[in-house]
Amino acid sequence: MPASLKKKFDIIYNYERRVGNSVALRVIPSKPIGVWEFLIPIVFILHFMRNKQSREVFIQNYLFTKRHALDAALKIQKSGMSKTDALSSAKDKTRALLSAPETRRVYSDLIRRQQIREIDLLIDHYGKLLMAEGEDYDTLVRSVYRDRQHYLRFHEQLVSVEKNVSNAARETLGSAANLETLLRIEKITEEIRQARINKIFPRPISGSGNAH
Repeated sequence: MPASLKKKFDIIYNYERRVGNSVALRVIPSKPIGVWEFLIPIVFILHFMRNKQSREVFIQNYLFTKRHALDAALKIQKSGMSKTDALSSAKDKTRALLSAPETRRVYSDLIRRQQIREIDLLIDHYGKLLMAEGEDYDTLVRSVYRDRQHYLRFHEQLVSVEKNVSNAARETLGSAANLETLLRIEKITEEIRQARINKIFPRPISGSGNAH
């Protein structure tokens, strides 16, 4: 793999992981630690590891569709594979989850179909970033989308397909779905992404250039 392609792959992956980690830190609170846990190091360490593990599980779930799409985009760029063939690999892997003992009760074909639509969108997005010039995520995005409006159009598409995945999860899980947490995840994810959008493409200052 060309070094520049690997570097851009890592930049994109690390960005998505940071978003997932930021959401996890705000969605999964640390449990209160009592004075005795501070006095007994092994208890404190185990408590800390439980928090880290639950957040890591969240991050890996957040990255599930992103990693499938990024791997597919890389295959397309690296070997000239068609998008259809690259996407079929993700379809096969997600299809296997439908019958896996650990996921078949909470994973449905409805969720899977919506995830494939998200992966489809992200393959194009990541493919453009992998082809762009830049040394960091913000520069890659500027190189591809040029201005705030174009990037916001992609962002709106992403929010829409992710919302469809969440709705499919709600329908699949029924009364077992934690609606409050799902809504909180959506809200926090949007806040984190909007902050990054404002950093990449700062909002124009209202009224600038109108003073006489």
